[in-house]
Amino acid sequence: MMLSSKHPTRNSWLARIMCVIVASILWVYVMNEQNPITTRSFTVPLQTVHLQDDMLVKDLPETVNVRVSGTRSQIAALRTADVKAFIDFEGASKGRNTYRVTAQVKNGEVIEITPSLLQLEIDTQVSKEMKLEARIVGVPHSGITVSRMDLNPLQVKISGAEERINQVAKVLVMVDISNHDKNFETDATAVAVDQLGREMYDVKVTPSKVSTTVTIVRQLGTNDFPIKADLSGKLPSGITLVGTKITPQTVRLTADPKVLGELKEIKTAPIVLDNITSNVELNMPLQIPDKVLADTHNVIVEITVKNEKDQ
Repeated sequence: MMLSSKHPTRNSWLARIMCVIVASILWVYVMNEQNPITTRSFTVPLQTVHLQDDMLVKDLPETVNVRVSGTRSQIAALRTADVKAFIDFEGASKGRNTYRVTAQVKNGEVIEITPSLLQLEIDTQVSKEMKLEARIVGVPHSGITVSRMDLNPLQVKISGAEERINQVAKVLVMVDISNHDKNFETDATAVAVDQLGREMYDVKVTPSKVSTTVTIVRQLGTNDFPIKADLSGKLPSGITLVGTKITPQTVRLTADPKVLGELKEIKTAPIVLDNITSNVELNMPLQIPDKVLADTHNVIVEITVKNEKDQ
């Protein structure tokens, strides 16, 4: 009691300090209960900084996973756009090296980046002009085929890593003719391929779409048909027909398959028998239908007869 009465001011300050400490402890406890520390993962685009204009990074991942720690209110307020992930290529040279992924967050603390280290290769970026080649894809309607394809432009620019550009064998324009039975226009995709015909997805083609005009024609069929002499009239009295011989005996026709399917034989021009009294050899034209191509248009017809007076 004597000590207390002699040092009232000291005891008062000690009590106040103790109150502040207790209050702080209570505040931290309450805040931790009401707004605890939590974590959250964000999948964000992986950016590049300080990369030289004539350089590019091969096989760079599009995204990385960033884990952020903070209070519940901080984490709840975060959006994907608030989290940045990048690789700094300051001073990087051509070749393969290990690079560290860096992440920044608007509020909270970055505690983990996956992956945090990447083995990447930097190459020189080059470009060149290449001619286009058209390729047909898809299944056309029965009986039709493509006679020609006109491309605009006729050549495109390809760009990418120097090593990959050197592997480009050709640039193809893939034209889908499925469900088409007449001429049409379309914007077809141009793709770069290697010697084995594999598409090179990391090679950029400019423009990537090519205006294409496709001319479609009916697919023609070819078949051989027998030739028949078209005899008309009547032989004179006493004359009997022994037989006819046609050289050649068949004709090869080319036409729309539907037209060919309706034909059985090809006849000669009419041969009038009225004035034939002896064996004759005639050069006769064939009756070829319209829109049909023939490998010959004339044949030799030998007519053999018998005269009853000679018996």
